[in-house]
Amino acid sequence: MGIAIGLDFGTTNSIVTYEDKKGKLRTYKQNGSPLIPSAIYFKSRDDYIIGTKALNMREKNFAALVTGFKTRLNEDNAPYELTLEDGSTFKINPKRVVSLFLNELMRNVQDNLSVKSNAAEFVIDRAVITVPTKFNDRAKNDIKIAAAKAMNLRTGQVKLVYEPTAAAVAAQTDEEPDASRLLIYDFGGGTFDVSLIQKEHGIFKQIKTDGDPECGGNLLTKILAEKLLEWANDEYGTNIPWEPDAFDEDDCGISELKYKENISAIVKAADAVKISLSEESEQTAAFPFWTSEERREDYIVDVSRKTFENLIRKKINRTAEITVRVADSPEAKSVGGIDKIIIAGGSGQIPMIGDVLKDKLGELPINQSDDVSTLISRGAAILAQDIEQLEKRTEQKTVVELGIAATQGVGYGVFQKIVDEGLTLPCEGSCDFKLLKDGQRSLKIAYLERDIKNFPKAARIDDEGISLVDELEIELPPDLKKADTIVKVTFAAQKDSVLEFSAKVLSGDGREVGSGKTKINKASDLF
Repeated sequence: MGIAIGLDFGTTNSIVTYEDKKGKLRTYKQNGSPLIPSAIYFKSRDDYIIGTKALNMREKNFAALVTGFKTRLNEDNAPYELTLEDGSTFKINPKRVVSLFLNELMRNVQDNLSVKSNAAEFVIDRAVITVPTKFNDRAKNDIKIAAAKAMNLRTGQVKLVYEPTAAAVAAQTDEEPDASRLLIYDFGGGTFDVSLIQKEHGIFKQIKTDGDPECGGNLLTKILAEKLLEWANDEYGTNIPWEPDAFDEDDCGISELKYKENISAIVKAADAVKISLSEESEQTAAFPFWTSEERREDYIVDVSRKTFENLIRKKINRTAEITVRVADSPEAKSVGGIDKIIIAGGSGQIPMIGDVLKDKLGELPINQSDDVSTLISRGAAILAQDIEQLEKRTEQKTVVELGIAATQGVGYGVFQKIVDEGLTLPCEGSCDFKLLKDGQRSLKIAYLERDIKNFPKAARIDDEGISLVDELEIELPPDLKKADTIVKVTFAAQKDSVLEFSAKVLSGDGREVGSGKTKINKASDLF
């Protein structure tokens, strides 16, 4: 048997944990650090580097650096427009960027571990990849497929698990063997999740989950970066906006290229300060700042931990409120409450998080250890060691509602639920569709997700909290009659939360017609 891998593919950093030849867990390190920046720099269309080396190229040509691509999968999935060192430009979609990044990351891991094992044929043969609970189906599926290809594995050899579940596995196995009810506070770079996980008879059960898919460490960096820009504008009497849509070359007195250089430098400085303030009470922010097309200043300012905490307090309080919502839920009470709070995710190292949680949750013990960044990947690796038993060791639930937009009658444009939130995986739901005309050869269905916990009033498809995931096109057999045909489409959420779809064409009396002649295509598979 080969080696088992646990991959925490993060928005800001990615972490790989593996089992060595003796069956012990080790964390792969690049340049001495387990944190591998989720960044890719394009020297040309086909020549790229990842990780710290990629970030180091920011000052040479920031326009060829891509970061945050994991989050883009879950959002608009719009392509990046890159400018290379030679001035040429090209577009690349986030799905392709994820694939290239994981290919290079896993090649590096494979080469490193082959050397350590003194075996050229040394191979990875199973892997568990962690995903945020609030990631949509399209994004999760893209990550699973890209990871499998990067490791030359069949999709059956790669499993997905929610990040809080993996954190609970590691915490309960390594640190809290007597704690069976763990509240996982997972504050990553792009998302925030909180889950109550109970270990019962060897099974890690997801009792209650909540979170915010837009509140992560990158948002905190953005808040600080905006403040640094405000201070720099005050210092130099400039009027450089934060939002690109508000930028005007004539008003600002600089070119768009120099504007982008300013923003890139400020974000880099803000991120470094954010990280340092987890250890220090004060840190200096320094960055180059174009005040005009010909003049560049070196802006320097000291930022205290207190100042930073005041800037981000509203967001941290928001995560605490969501945590309390889970802790006080009927589901939590039904299992007898909570034994301990486990903080996971790179942004979980911010000291004020522990203080805010103590204030909101009283005397509940909190574990905010130094290794919060590697907790999730270690849990994934533990599950990967016996991947064939993973589905028996974990019990996860749907965290959003799945559905479609009503296309007829007074409810036109209203979200129509097919799969409920909070169902134990695997689960499924079906919906019947009618044809629009005789002889119709295809049926297009846009499917959506509704975040009912954070947006309980969301009803119409354009309301906040309801988002388009993907579009299905179902190829139909010929010669169907509008009045005598129903297309039954089933949404089946698998054990690892990825959706699979099937369709049956039924006659008016319920008999299946055209068996084997229906095919389902996803719009996202076309790019």
